[in-house]
Amino acid sequence: MKKLYILITVLFLAGFGMQDMHAQTKQGKVYKTTKAKTPAAVKKSLKDYADYNISNEVTFTNKGSEKIYKFKVQKGNWSHFLLINEKGKIVGIETGEHSN
Repeated sequence: MKKLYILITVLFLAGFGMQDMHAQTKQGKVYKTTKAKTPAAVKKSLKDYADYNISNEVTFTNKGSEKIYKFKVQKGNWSHFLLINEKGKIVGIETGEHSN
């Protein structure tokens, strides 16, 4: 019975470790661009953040059939990343609290 518990524990730990490895491999390729080279719809959605300092260096990734642009915005001591699709919709905000 003790060997069964050990075997179940080892299998559980191996499965949990494989899950972490699989999650890290799903990242797409990241491309660099500038704020001036982004689509007009993306620039229009940035107007809501006019009182923020918006970085000129921008990255984007291809998620399915659309591009997701990542802008670093800063106001005072606070900074975060805006994720905007090529149609100008803000699809997310990364605060960096959960990044490694």
